[in-house]
Amino acid sequence: MKSEKRPRGRPKKNEGTIEFWRFVRAGMVMSAYDEARASGQKHSAAVTQAVDYVRQRGSEMPISETVVKRVLATFRPRNSHSILQFKRVTLDDSELMTQRNVLEQASADLRGKKGLRKPLPSIEDLPKSRTAYTFGYADRPLYPRHNRKIPKE
Repeated sequence: MKSEKRPRGRPKKNEGTIEFWRFVRAGMVMSAYDEARASGQKHSAAVTQAVDYVRQRGSEMPISETVVKRVLATFRPRNSHSILQFKRVTLDDSELMTQRNVLEQASADLRGKKGLRKPLPSIEDLPKSRTAYTFGYADRPLYPRHNRKIPKE
């Protein structure tokens, strides 16, 4: 019986997919960037604020201003009219309990399944954060320049 050899080099990634933590980081970046731009900050200040927010909330995630610009370029291309938009929402007690109940039911259903690669975390191990992110498609926002030259009529 001959064992199959793995191909040499770095394993190939599935085309068109990203890891879950990168998607979470992108959501955090875009919501922080949108909040900064909505408060009237310029692009460079909003990028810096997005980096600070991700470092504060997700210290284990690598982040830099270049990564923020890449995320914005990936999820908000200039020639697109619609974008994937994330919004930060704070959950109240009833919404938090509903979310925990759904997770308890889902984990109870999955515990009976065979072939799971990793053991499921218990409900007590889940984070107790009240911050959630919603996402959906929206029109690409326009941020007009505040110092542009006014055309003569």
